[in-house]
Amino acid sequence: MNTLLRLFAFLLLIPISGSAQELRGGNVEDYPKEMVTYTVEDGDSVPHLFTYTCVIVADRVFKSKKEKEKYDKLKRDVKAAYPFAVLARLKLQELDAQLALVTGEKERKAFAEKAEKELVAQFESDMRKLTFTQGKILIKLVDRETGSTTYQLIKKHRGSFSAVMWQGVAKVFGNNLKAEYDPDGEDAKIETIVELIELGYL
Repeated sequence: MNTLLRLFAFLLLIPISGSAQELRGGNVEDYPKEMVTYTVEDGDSVPHLFTYTCVIVADRVFKSKKEKEKYDKLKRDVKAAYPFAVLARLKLQELDAQLALVTGEKERKAFAEKAEKELVAQFESDMRKLTFTQGKILIKLVDRETGSTTYQLIKKHRGSFSAVMWQGVAKVFGNNLKAEYDPDGEDAKIETIVELIELGYL
């Protein structure tokens, strides 16, 4: 089966300390060199064992062909929208860092408007290729990546009037800029797909 579900992932980063005699019956050489470091305690060389991230992925089981097709479509839509959400986070971090150096409300507003025009010129053609569904997913993923809804971001950087105006436009097209990401509820499947993307599995 081509589609996959992340069953679980766990991370063990706490070093296990002990004498060489306590590690695999005293044969510390059995471990890969990159897993073992040493410290000197009371004149003795003490090995420390570090474990790795373990990710287990299993085939996703579907009840019907229709359910599989629906999940495959969601996977395609998330893969199309996710890069733009990551880009939004990076550009927002960059913008906030630059705005911190700009003094005066008028200057900050002018700077934000200039940055917006540059972003539109750079990415508008690519974003126009997103479908309606991919656009809705993008709004959710922006909240996931930035910790703020699209509405909150517009309000912060362009003011309340712009936020209200764009929310009104979004509503006309059946969208909602105030949509929040719910990884444990209605967006659980999206979260699973995003995590697989982040792991490099999709």
